[in-house]
Amino acid sequence: MSLCLDGLTDEAGRFSILAIDHRDSLRQFLAPEDPASIDAVDITALKIEVVAALADLATGVMLEPEYSIPQVLDAGVLPDGVGFLAALEAQGYLDDPEATPTTLLDDWSPGQAKAAGATSAKLLLPYRPDGRLAEQQEATAIELVAECHEHDLPIALEPLFYGLASASRRSELIVETAQRFAAFGADLLKLPFPGSTDACASVTESLDVPWAMLSGGGTFVDFEAQLRTASAAGCSGFMVGRALWGEALRAAPSERSELLATQVRERFERLVAVNAES
Repeated sequence: MSLCLDGLTDEAGRFSILAIDHRDSLRQFLAPEDPASIDAVDITALKIEVVAALADLATGVMLEPEYSIPQVLDAGVLPDGVGFLAALEAQGYLDDPEATPTTLLDDWSPGQAKAAGATSAKLLLPYRPDGRLAEQQEATAIELVAECHEHDLPIALEPLFYGLASASRRSELIVETAQRFAAFGADLLKLPFPGSTDACASVTESLDVPWAMLSGGGTFVDFEAQLRTASAAGCSGFMVGRALWGEALRAAPSERSELLATQVRERFERLVAVNAES
């Protein structure tokens, strides 16, 4: 039986989630020539600034225990009534998504996420149904769903797709993965745009739990259009990261605050409006 996710939705049951749980990928995004130049203090400060600027528009925020749990909470920038999802997975998948199965962060568990106040856990798994590690990743997903539910903690599963050069194969893989992951007992699936209205509808029909669409680092214009298509076909909202705040975080520090307060807030408001129209 799925656990309640009311702490992450609006009154209509739709998700407007601010994603700021990035770690290795954020370093690479901000400094592709020298990711190691972005230190922990820098990452934490950026996350606090983004949450402070935007979380009042969100129904939930995606955080992680290395740089934002408990730092964002201690900073007092997460508004009352806005829950957070806690990432469980360790890093190390960017260079080779089939190098090893997904593992948990050291000294971190569903029980600790629950104790930290998380509304839900989140587990990212590099995955292809035809991939070398498919069976191991599926076993990991099933195990972590069970462990989260033992702690009365909902969990969102996020299959990380790779090798999606073919548009037609992309839709097939996303739909097939949604169908497989529907059997694992997760309370929410976080998925990329499946590629068409029909593919979105196929995902919706495959699930007895909600799915929310991730931005995946594309442009905001594309994401907004994709969200409209997906929402009309049964998607329950969005989890948005770099497509929302990417330009602001790459901007000069003197410009960042203004961009977050204007461009980025206006973007988030537009996405929330799409939810309201669906």
